[in-house]
Amino acid sequence: MAIVSHRDLRLEVTSRPMSGPLVPGRPPVKVLDYVLAIPAAMVLVLLIVPMLVTVVQAFDADRFGFGNFAAVLGDTDALRALWHTALWIVTALALVVVSFGIAMLSRAVDRWWLAFMGVIVLPFGASAVASGAAFRLMFDPVPERGLASALVFELFDRTPVWLGPGLIWFVLVSSFCWTWLGFAVSLFRAGLRASPEGVIRRARVEGAGRLRQLSIRVQMLWPVGATITLTLVAAAVRLFDLVLVATPGPMQDDVDTVAVHWWRLTAKPLEDQGQPAALAVILFAMLGVVALVLSHAMGRPRNVSTSPPHWWRERGRESDVRTRGWSIVVGSGICVLWALPVISLVATALRDPIDAGSTGWWRRGTEGLSLRSLEISAPGLVDSLSTTLTVALGATVLVVGTGLFAARALALSTRPRLARVVVAALTLLAVAPVQMYAVPLREAFTALRLAGSDFSLIFVHAAAALPLAILILRAALIAAPDSPEVDALRGQTRAVTAATRLWANAGRAVVAVAVIEFVQVWNDFIIALLVSGPGSSPLTLVLWGEARQFGTSAGTVAASAAVSAVVPVVVLLATWRRWVVPGLTGGVLR
Repeated sequence: MAIVSHRDLRLEVTSRPMSGPLVPGRPPVKVLDYVLAIPAAMVLVLLIVPMLVTVVQAFDADRFGFGNFAAVLGDTDALRALWHTALWIVTALALVVVSFGIAMLSRAVDRWWLAFMGVIVLPFGASAVASGAAFRLMFDPVPERGLASALVFELFDRTPVWLGPGLIWFVLVSSFCWTWLGFAVSLFRAGLRASPEGVIRRARVEGAGRLRQLSIRVQMLWPVGATITLTLVAAAVRLFDLVLVATPGPMQDDVDTVAVHWWRLTAKPLEDQGQPAALAVILFAMLGVVALVLSHAMGRPRNVSTSPPHWWRERGRESDVRTRGWSIVVGSGICVLWALPVISLVATALRDPIDAGSTGWWRRGTEGLSLRSLEISAPGLVDSLSTTLTVALGATVLVVGTGLFAARALALSTRPRLARVVVAALTLLAVAPVQMYAVPLREAFTALRLAGSDFSLIFVHAAAALPLAILILRAALIAAPDSPEVDALRGQTRAVTAATRLWANAGRAVVAVAVIEFVQVWNDFIIALLVSGPGSSPLTLVLWGEARQFGTSAGTVAASAAVSAVVPVVVLLATWRRWVVPGLTGGVLR
């Protein structure tokens, strides 16, 4: 070994050739990292055990254990619900394509779209129950009450039955798109901003036209596109509360989904829970296949080639001026359409209940303004606001507090095969529908006398959200410039240093997980209804109880929906652009 020194520089050079393969370094394994992940594993048990019970119930039948599945697939109502759910999956995929097109168009006038996005993202903070109430108000078939009916009547002198056969699908799809478009466009815009422009410039130099450049961007956005697709498909397959609130009772069978049909089965006096369990397993299988397919694309950018394939034919280029004009027109049109449900909800809430149930808000102007609907709904909202806030804060703290340490332990794992298995398992748990664990948990909480308690809701919400939270936080830690592996190799073990580094690497992802969890729990309906039962008092259950007599309580329903949406909308808009979008996309865009 030869040593060469020059002032403060010291080099050590081997005096003989080295042989043997290169051995990659590994961060030292710290037992404490895995110990801190134990609370997250204990919370996940609350999800895994009931799911196993549901699987056992589904296969507990005659004819080689598939009798329940045969009974479900032989039921015409169940097959119709499966077909409707498949249509919702197609709707979600179409919304992904439309969102990407809008995000691309928004690049032409990016400053305008900064203002547009505030309006488009706003519905994501409202619950599906509030969304259903807003659209049911707008599409009331009576022209004196429904804004859409009044506009069509003025133009064509006839009124379509929006909430009747056929057109009810238009109302439901419109409400679904109203909720999710801003989410998808925001993430696509973040992906476009993070895409390396050098690849596009190289393609231009090589003569690529607009269509070829678009193809290259699609390839670069594959990870974030897969994330958006998985989120929207999961939301479509799980569709439940929107159908119950926006659809009148006589029409609900015509738009039945698997989630709603499962709920109807559990409400019937069956001999056992085998058929509902089989339907839940089928629903889980649909989501699981999609999740596993898309998980391979998440976080794995595709190899981008700037040279077009031999079959590629480029079309003529459009004028940039025309593109900017269309961008402004489309953005303005979307803002107007997206603002109308909000205006209808708030304006109806500020009307006397009798007046709100008989005439539309636009017919009386400021003459019919009243706080009577708010006064009537206020007593029922006070207790439910307290319950909702307690559950939302408790579940958020539990998810972030346990998920961050579990994500760090998974990011530090020295066994890549085991890590891949854990990630796949978490992906499946992240898309597991509540029907997979609702009945066993409800029975367990009833036996323990915890049904309807805040404690049960906090832990179920935390267990349901924890898998996705761990995946988001792990992706952020791995993608950070200074990853957990680097910290471990540096020997940074002091608590303050580790905490500082952890926040620097995953701070935005932590805020994103916290905000999304808080908003989702605040707006939850299905877990509160299926697990804790209708006796519990979150905001959405109170709103659903009022909406069951929609014709006579339009004013109080609108008032309750508007009040319930204030807190999550404010939290979401205050953090969306700076924290939530970077936190959700940081792990898949780097």
